[in-house]
Amino acid sequence: MALTDDLRKSLADATPLYVAAGTADLAAQKLRELPAAFERLRAEAPERLPKLREQAQAVAMQGVGIALEYAVKAREAYDGLAERGRTVVERRRADEAAAGDDVRVERTEPVTEPVTEPVTEPVTEPAAEAAPDAGEKAAPKPRRTAARRTAPKKTPPQA
Repeated sequence: MALTDDLRKSLADATPLYVAAGTADLAAQKLRELPAAFERLRAEAPERLPKLREQAQAVAMQGVGIALEYAVKAREAYDGLAERGRTVVERRRADEAAAGDDVRVERTEPVTEPVTEPVTEPVTEPAAEAAPDAGEKAAPKPRRTAARRTAPKKTPPQA
């Protein structure tokens, strides 16, 4: 029965109907005022047009200024990250140089045929090691090397 009572109460309450009627009446009133508003704007247009052009130009210039400001900030961030990366790479290279990991390649057999194909991968397996003599040092283990990349060129932002 609660559902039936709720239904009776909602159908007996006319407030939603009054809201719809009030909305329709307000819209009709505004539509009746519309032709007069168009005439008033048409009469004021010649006076307002130069001012509107100036405002539009000022807003466009502000937009260009903001865009340039963001371009400069982006370039500064880019350069800062590039400098940070350069520092990291130089520090890594200095650490490797200080560790003394030099790469040496020793052949155990003489080369009888010329090599015609270029080597594209670094040597990752150690060469066959002979037993070191009493006066010789053992050859250091080879290390993997990565291909070097060149740093991007700095170009100033174009205005």
